[in-house]
Amino acid sequence: MTPFGEEGLGDVFFDRLWPEWRRDMGEEWTPTVDLFEKEGNYHLKAEIPGLNKDDLSVTVHDGVITLTGQKESSHEETTDAYHVKEMRSGSFTRSFRLAEEIDEEKVDATYKDGVLNVILPKKEGSKAKKIEVH
Repeated sequence: MTPFGEEGLGDVFFDRLWPEWRRDMGEEWTPTVDLFEKEGNYHLKAEIPGLNKDDLSVTVHDGVITLTGQKESSHEETTDAYHVKEMRSGSFTRSFRLAEEIDEEKVDATYKDGVLNVILPKKEGSKAKKIEVH
């Protein structure tokens, strides 16, 4: 994991050249995520269509937010001859290290219309301190 999540050089290299490599590792899909700051809070927005909120888990511990989920395949018959198969199933995990401490007791997560929104309030006193250079 890098300071920017799991998007290390190796992942970017393999994801772009061989997108099916995650399937070989048992991880068939990864939701897209926006992580930004607004009004003194971190905001995480993830597109995770096709799941129930009970299939999602959001944890925050020591400045790392982790999203996990499981999307079961809705069709298990093996006799179908697919011409295009783009709908993904399986599990995913995404983790992001945040630059400042989070007030874990005030984290709020909502899931509606396939979009997960998480508001992560910063702890008071965790603001960056400017150091004067002598």
